[in-house]
Amino acid sequence: MRTWNVMLVDHDRLFSAALGTLISGGPFRVCHHATTVEDAEAAIAQGVQPDLIVVALGDATNDEAGGVKRLRAATSARIAVLADAIADRTLSLSLKAGADAYLNKSMSSESLLRALQLVMLGEVVYPTHVASLLIANANSERPQPERAQPANNELSKREIQILRCLLAGQSNKAIARNLHITESTVKMHFKNVMRKINAQNRTQAAVWAIQNGLSPLAPV
Repeated sequence: MRTWNVMLVDHDRLFSAALGTLISGGPFRVCHHATTVEDAEAAIAQGVQPDLIVVALGDATNDEAGGVKRLRAATSARIAVLADAIADRTLSLSLKAGADAYLNKSMSSESLLRALQLVMLGEVVYPTHVASLLIANANSERPQPERAQPANNELSKREIQILRCLLAGQSNKAIARNLHITESTVKMHFKNVMRKINAQNRTQAAVWAIQNGLSPLAPV
């Protein structure tokens, strides 16, 4: 079974140690504990190569989000934000900073491990039930885009369905099953969607979908 190296970033050493013990029980191995993003950046500069970085956020300040953004630029590792509570501002800032997941510290250990595994499989994981809050606050919280983005009617019906499945946290295989198409067709649609909305990854595509009012499409 594949093992992934994990870096934990949390000023709470006790929680970080407990989380490390929990994570180490699955397909993960904690390779470094950092108390701040600066410590994490220094470790990466010195040669630590995590596959996954789990960053604990406090009250979702711009400085904290900026730290996540710096980590995104410094490494190709997947990044999961672990928040004290579900909040639309934290979610918005985390996604804009390039996080691949937004998770709650109060979630069960089984759910956390499953979410982290999904992240390592290339999925974007975040609570879809706060999407409406993010939509309501998107215009006030995000800067205006420098270039125009396509309206929903410039995407095909199938492409919109693909984005809605993405918001529901579905893998390519699950999307193919849900829409009764092949997985290769799903990948082709994703490629077209990314080009049309100027997204570089699934996280950016999810952010665009939320900001343009799309809702998750539940499996049938």
